Amino acid sequence: MADVESPDFCLGVPIDHRLEPLFGTRLTTAHPSVGAGGHARAIESYGRSLQEYRVDISDDEVKFAKWLAMPETKGGVVIVLQQPAEHQRYFSDHDQTVKDCYTLEAIDEVCKTVTGCGLEKISCFDAFPFHKIPVSKSLDKHKDELDEAYAVFLSMIQQKQPDIVFCCYRSPHPTKYKGFHCIGIGQIRDSRAFVQGQGYTCVNGFHPSYALNYLEDKSALRSLFIIEATQAFRRANGTWRESSWMRDVRENCAAIVRIDIQNKQDQPSWTKHDFQRERFQLDMKSITTMLESLKSGAYDDMTNDELYSLVLEKRYNVLFPNCLLLLVKIINFEDRGGDRLQENGFVQLRQREERDVRELRRNVGKSCNDFLHSLRAPGALFQVEKGGKGLFNSAGLNESLLPLRPSTHQSGFHRNLRLSFLSLVLTLNDAYTYKGRDSYDINRNELARAFRLAAGQLEWALAQHATCTREQALEGDAISSRFNLLTINNSPQTYAARPELLQQRTVPDLSFNYPQSPPSTLSRFPTEATAPPLSRATAWPTPPDTPRSSVVSPIRSPQATSSSPYRLCTICKEIGHSSQSCPKAKCYRCKYLKKDKEN
Repeated sequence: MADVESPDFCLGVPIDHRLEPLFGTRLTTAHPSVGAGGHARAIESYGRSLQEYRVDISDDEVKFAKWLAMPETKGGVVIVLQQPAEHQRYFSDHDQTVKDCYTLEAIDEVCKTVTGCGLEKISCFDAFPFHKIPVSKSLDKHKDELDEAYAVFLSMIQQKQPDIVFCCYRSPHPTKYKGFHCIGIGQIRDSRAFVQGQGYTCVNGFHPSYALNYLEDKSALRSLFIIEATQAFRRANGTWRESSWMRDVRENCAAIVRIDIQNKQDQPSWTKHDFQRERFQLDMKSITTMLESLKSGAYDDMTNDELYSLVLEKRYNVLFPNCLLLLVKIINFEDRGGDRLQENGFVQLRQREERDVRELRRNVGKSCNDFLHSLRAPGALFQVEKGGKGLFNSAGLNESLLPLRPSTHQSGFHRNLRLSFLSLVLTLNDAYTYKGRDSYDINRNELARAFRLAAGQLEWALAQHATCTREQALEGDAISSRFNLLTINNSPQTYAARPELLQQRTVPDLSFNYPQSPPSTLSRFPTEATAPPLSRATAWPTPPDTPRSSVVSPIRSPQATSSSPYRLCTICKEIGHSSQSCPKAKCYRCKYLKKDKEN
């Protein structure tokens, strides 16, 4: 079995292992006989006309709007945002302008992840170009300007004639500007949008700032944005395939939005940071509960398939990324967020945010501290050497982690799941340094690193199990095909030789070399030297480090490989399914085929 590579991160979270096989799609290109669209020249012309009476529009802004609308070719995907940021800064270097805007930087990262190309090769339009006052605050006062800007946007759509429009803005008006707007997070657009009789296929998205700045600790929203962006590019070249797990992600994200609205109605005096504190505590409580279940052996009777399904059904895979995102938010704000607010004139807001983030950091630190204390074995020793690393000393940590370490008979996903929690605990412990008098310094970067490592390892473990299951199913199909060919042959002379061959090949080989941790490999995406002509080579995120501990032995099989006999499945009448408990209502092969039919 080929080893699964370490998961890439996008928008700060591990990419869902079920989506990653869809990446690497090439951008669709217009036929050579199709002329240029003229949309880039249209936005440049509109910007120049506005400069005659608006001093807030610089030459760099006009040039950037034209660059963002490129390429000039017709077809492909167009990403539609609402309007330029009110305090956006523009530079002669367009890449610098992108990096200075969180929204554009996020879209650029997602495009590179999905296609290998950034915004320099993908058209991005504003529904209200050059209109910087928030649309929701200017509907009445600037009605004519909004109508004019939106008409220019529609004209650009007509000239571009895109194959797919990725809709990432929300109309602020009850009846207007709704042609290409987002219809709600987690929803699917079934109808086309029309401009002067011409129909355009739309993919429903949402503004990335909702996931980056509003509910920034909800990793599922970032994953959904990546899913919908992948859908847009795949539908443009006709290779999109919807799966049931994607519908589950959409439903979950829609529920997240509903719960957030309800919580704000129930707690009108709470700030965003109050809700984030509560969500972090709930996530840490769920992590603690799962860890205690692992230590107690509550999952030991489950097969790897059942445990894999449990983690996804209960959405345990989002817990580590959620905690990571909140810690990164705290670090980013303390490092540069306050200065950026002051630069934009929000002095009072900066003071309030600094106070709230300081309190949020204190609560997050306390939650991590309580989590580590909950793991302490009776009598386990704390760190008492001044300047020593760890909340526990080495002996105390080893004693406390003994029930969490995988046993010799555990393999595959069971073992890898335990390793992801071990990675979390070991790195969290290293974040503490003893100062004396029962006081510790807590390294915020190490706290974030702990959750990043655990998130990456858990996603890798899920990918490893999915790959093993898929390969076993394919191997089972191949064995079944060979068996059918043998039984068709009625020649007595050749039939006599078949039993020996059947004995050798009926049972699949289960001796997979199952790696201990995500391998430190290069990304699967093109490098500078090998990038295809349509791709701009990029420096992809490095895979998460593996735990620095060597307390566990290598992982081997995706299923517990005991010597129990393989039985005949009651459904497909085949043998060789790598499950000790087969036959069940569905063996591995039947379950795999059923999912294929559903999808």
